[in-house]
Amino acid sequence: MPHPRLNILFSTLVILFLVGCTLVEKSQPANSLPTQVQKVSTTVLPSAQTEPASTPVASATPLPIQTPGQASTLANSDAGLDIRLAWFYKPPATSLDELTNDYDFFILTHNDEAARDLLKSRGVEGPILQYLLMSEIMDPGSCNASPNNDQVAFKPGDYCWIQTNYPDWFLTGQDGQKLGQGQYHMMDSGNSGWQSFWLERASLLQESYGWDGIFLDNVEASLSKIAEWGGQPALYPDDASYQAAIESELKLLYTEYFHPKGRPVFANIIAVRDPQVWLRYLQYLDGAMIENFATGWPGDEGLSPVEWEQQIQMAAQAQALGKKIILVAQGDQYDEQREVFALASYLLVSDGLAFFRYTNHNHYEDIWNYANQNSDLGIPLAPRYQAAQHWRRDFSKGFVIVDPVARTASITLD
Repeated sequence: MPHPRLNILFSTLVILFLVGCTLVEKSQPANSLPTQVQKVSTTVLPSAQTEPASTPVASATPLPIQTPGQASTLANSDAGLDIRLAWFYKPPATSLDELTNDYDFFILTHNDEAARDLLKSRGVEGPILQYLLMSEIMDPGSCNASPNNDQVAFKPGDYCWIQTNYPDWFLTGQDGQKLGQGQYHMMDSGNSGWQSFWLERASLLQESYGWDGIFLDNVEASLSKIAEWGGQPALYPDDASYQAAIESELKLLYTEYFHPKGRPVFANIIAVRDPQVWLRYLQYLDGAMIENFATGWPGDEGLSPVEWEQQIQMAAQAQALGKKIILVAQGDQYDEQREVFALASYLLVSDGLAFFRYTNHNHYEDIWNYANQNSDLGIPLAPRYQAAQHWRRDFSKGFVIVDPVARTASITLD
């Protein structure tokens, strides 16, 4: 039988040991991570720019701060952040098989109903949106010719009928001539007659052909595109007056038909000078697109750090408001550095409501596959944060780093 004093001594040592373990445990932060991480694979690309690394990153025009009630859809989720791909706006030149397996969001055009229905029969869950130009119609060359199916004036003779009976629906310049490019002419979004015609035809297409909602292309947030063509609308002397006209059409379409019918409205908002206008338009949309996300347009110098940061803020704010966002990056198919930079920028800002595509506007019907678009980074651990000129976001299975000055990025799996 053990000696009583030995029992007391042993009990005292056990108690001291347990107290010490508790104190050590409480001294560790609840969300602390290991200080050493084993890197399995890393993709880091060298800078292709000549700008010095010390160039400061200027701040973009600030957007309203995200409130706790508008937090990320992943904030309370155990699911990882999937890279979700968007397809638009014609069926692929090859097979639909890859779309069914790899893409998550679809935009097609009138007369693509057979492809749309085939996608749904293979398990694609809606909505599949119908592509429509919001403020442009086509002159097909004669009153008997059929225009393209990307507009509400899609019937033969529509252009001639409007030109004869409602010439005031056209947007004209100071010289009285129609504004536009090539066969496409711009319409006056502030004209109530045009708005009613647009809604009548769009609702006809939606209900007669079984569409789930619409995608509006070329919803202008300023006069900059028209100015590039050398024009100035007679009715709209400045951005503010033109923005009010665009907003009035969006409001009518959304409140009078699409929202009450439960049909989503998305828009490609272009020519954004003031991000506050982006927010104004979003009131009447369920989602939006940035078509030159992160990289700018092919052949140009790319976005400045200020422009890049503004797009990141716009994408974040849209998701904070519960809106979906389609982020389309432009580039060459084999420009690996550009594709990584675009994808890493998407991963910085995606909160579960964002969709991505790396493509070229001349190749929208081509499927480009990239292995890194299947990367599993796991759960986002926190929002993006800035360190020097780099931006970083940490995930449970890795991290991404983006340098908007050098236009380089890395995606690292741990």
